[in-house]
Amino acid sequence: MRYRTFQLFNFSSFQLLQTAAVGLLLGRAWQHIFWDAPYRELLWDEYWMKDIVAQILGLSWSEYVSNPLYDERIQIFTQGIGWFYVISALAAVGIHWFPRLARGILNVSGCALFLLALIAWKEYSWQIGQLLEYSLQWATPLLLAASSKGSIPEKWIRYATRTAISATFIGHGLYAIGYYPVPGNFIEMTMRSLGIAEDAAKMFLFSIGILDILAALGVIWPGRFKTAIFAYLILWGLLTSLARVWSYFSIDFFENWWQMWIHELLIRFPHFLLPWFLWRKELESLGLKS
Repeated sequence: MRYRTFQLFNFSSFQLLQTAAVGLLLGRAWQHIFWDAPYRELLWDEYWMKDIVAQILGLSWSEYVSNPLYDERIQIFTQGIGWFYVISALAAVGIHWFPRLARGILNVSGCALFLLALIAWKEYSWQIGQLLEYSLQWATPLLLAASSKGSIPEKWIRYATRTAISATFIGHGLYAIGYYPVPGNFIEMTMRSLGIAEDAAKMFLFSIGILDILAALGVIWPGRFKTAIFAYLILWGLLTSLARVWSYFSIDFFENWWQMWIHELLIRFPHFLLPWFLWRKELESLGLKS
């Protein structure tokens, strides 16, 4: 049958989902422990936090933001979240051995990643595209926990996965076509990866953005081109993930390169592994194997 023509490596659908979760959680752990995360976007926002600071800490806003002790506590909190993500990655690895405990940890990590997505949404002036782009990341631990439970119908898991994939690629597409200002790093990575000028990079991104949105809609309403849609999602999700490490590679600054960019690849494991996971699930539902 035509579905058998889409040949991939011999991973089970669950292993694909598990690998996506482990990579994501280790990437976020590295970011939180060794770099930073945007919690100050919320915790240093006077409009949101002034009354809370006054009521809980008994401090004026100027006393709070000028005291380095509280900045140190935010950093300690950030690193603590990072170590929790390490534990969550271990839970994803050991979910067959400690299923109930692992599912609880993964559900909490999914909620923590959703909070991170909300903070990023705020940081980007409530641009809905930014929130959509994070969908696969916070959904992946939740999907792994749900898939391991066994009592949740497969069609619900497939529907949730479709929704998360579609949201992420629509969010990416909205930035690529210029509905929101095209991020500078999108343009820079395209120029570095393809060796083209800025105008050509913008045109390339616009074309890819259109394909992202069409493919995202195709995931929700699959039709005759299902194989091509999944091939695109897997390939482009992989290439955009690798672009972070490829476009900034420097043998002269190798140590700085991998410390700065490898976790950016890991964070984006769901962007190509979740479409792969969903494709396997779609074939399994038809009684076929990829």
